[in-house]
Amino acid sequence: MKEYNAATVNIYLIGGFLGSGKTTAIVHAVEQLIKQGRRVAVITNDQGDQQVDSDYLRSLAIPHAEVANGCFCCHYDALEKNILQLKHTDLPEIIFAESVGSCTDLVATIANPFALFHPEFRLVISVFADASLLYSIIKGTSSFIEEPVQYIYKKQLEEADIIIINKTDLLADDELRDVKEVADASYGGKIILYQDSFNENDIHNWLKTLADFSIPPNRKSLDLDYDVYGAGEAALAWFDQRISLHTATPVAVDAAIQLVQHIHYKIRQAGYSIGHLKFLLSDDAWTKKISYTASGQKNKLKAGEHACKHLSLLINARVQTTPQLLRHVIAEAIHETMMQAGCRIVSEKENAFQPGYPKPVHRMAD
Repeated sequence: MKEYNAATVNIYLIGGFLGSGKTTAIVHAVEQLIKQGRRVAVITNDQGDQQVDSDYLRSLAIPHAEVANGCFCCHYDALEKNILQLKHTDLPEIIFAESVGSCTDLVATIANPFALFHPEFRLVISVFADASLLYSIIKGTSSFIEEPVQYIYKKQLEEADIIIINKTDLLADDELRDVKEVADASYGGKIILYQDSFNENDIHNWLKTLADFSIPPNRKSLDLDYDVYGAGEAALAWFDQRISLHTATPVAVDAAIQLVQHIHYKIRQAGYSIGHLKFLLSDDAWTKKISYTASGQKNKLKAGEHACKHLSLLINARVQTTPQLLRHVIAEAIHETMMQAGCRIVSEKENAFQPGYPKPVHRMAD
């Protein structure tokens, strides 16, 4: 692995569709780098302003900042400000900047402007793909049937410096072989890594590849139809809600598990395709993140794992439906949980919306 130049800050810009495992990989990479004595920071990004990932990183005491209410592309100035602020306050050698999962066109709107305005930074783009979702698209069985959504997915991979086919542990050998054949044929000129982000060696290999990557003098930007791109973003509903959950005995976690399961079940029952469901459960002494994607659930929580009567729960739901229908489904799940678990649930802040038409601050294309 190349030695890091202390005068250079490495920006590892992380793209990839919703639920592709970007945050998990970043956290494990950060933990590995910190053990090596490296100084690291993370910038999260979302279309909303209540971010599970930001609260999760805060609970892990990882230096971080966030860009809210829109993608990096449309909030370039906020991204730039956060990078410069972190450089000043935390002196990081590496900053992971995780782009919201519905975003693409990172070369023209982020990499090229940064190369022009801040040549002192070294920026490498990794794009993650969920191996199971990629396999379903190859086989024509993907639940994301709307072409504009798949358009975003494919364009993200097209502009990567490094493609990470993630969650390979969830595929059978023959399925992974099919994915490799298609990926190699479609993106043979790119570096492609096949990764299980819970595997320490895989994370080490990704970090080595990032460090060794030679920045091309002229990155090729996307030939992108912004009308199709905007339609793909508008096909997804964003729902964010922070609630507090209260029980008479210390079983608030059990009631929260019931609520999380109800939300997942009712969304699936309604036939809506899940981009990503993220939940952050916390009290003053404990935090747990639970995620559902199109390929299943991560970070399962067992009943009785933590005893408390009061709990904060942050919900981030990205689902292929309308905001109104998604809000209705989650409201029903909350009502049913209160009736069945005998708990009290109080909504503190809620927002349901569709992302607006993408309007990048800069677009420096070929």
